[in-house]
Amino acid sequence: MQKYVESETLELKEKYTDAICKEIVSFLNTSGGMIVIGVKDDGTIAGVDKIDETFRKMSDIITIQIEPNPQDEVSSEIRFEDGKTLIIVNVPRGNKHIYCQKKYGFSSVGCTVRVGTTCREMTPEQIQMRYESKFIDSEYMLKKRADQMDLTFKELKIYYIEKDYHLDDKTFETNLNLKNQNGDYNLLAELLSDRNNIPLIFVKFRGKDKSAISEQSDYGYGCIITSYDKIKNRLQSENICISDTTTRPRKDTYY
Repeated sequence: MQKYVESETLELKEKYTDAICKEIVSFLNTSGGMIVIGVKDDGTIAGVDKIDETFRKMSDIITIQIEPNPQDEVSSEIRFEDGKTLIIVNVPRGNKHIYCQKKYGFSSVGCTVRVGTTCREMTPEQIQMRYESKFIDSEYMLKKRADQMDLTFKELKIYYIEKDYHLDDKTFETNLNLKNQNGDYNLLAELLSDRNNIPLIFVKFRGKDKSAISEQSDYGYGCIITSYDKIKNRLQSENICISDTTTRPRKDTYY
């Protein structure tokens, strides 16, 4: 009876190939599984000749080529079958919501899942859903209770209106995840509220001497989005362009 048969949780590789990186990502993103190096697709045991080199390449995959780094989750071991050496790679279901091949990033090519005995690319919609789940489930800002509870969001509502979005007074706090599981305002709500403790300071120096301040303005302590817009606009207005028309083509230099 054939001992090794590929399945949704078992991948067979006659020898090391770069495709193993994709296989590991697929198992991490699905239900976990095991990769056996040294066994042909038909279950015939071929063995691994270059054991040290294969282990080194596997280490590179686990520590360098996958994001987030799964080295605390994936493990490798040696097994002997019929007088030959096999390398077993144990891949559990990942602790993180989504993994990818670092060289492709969190794109459909980089994010794969295990379907039957093959790796399939995730759709952009699936990737987005995993990201949203990660944000809601693990984001500290959503769980941590705000220091203040009497928060208002007038600036945020005006910002949305200017962007042609409508915020429903009854549902926007829920839709924007502004409250934690206990129903209290969280840190995200505090950042987006009309009043918080976050300074955003614009400082202008006299010449190149950073100890000589010629102007200082604070744009913070309010909705972080509108505060950011204010300070960004100020920086853009200060970034004066000096044009040298004595050369062709004209040379523009920004502060």
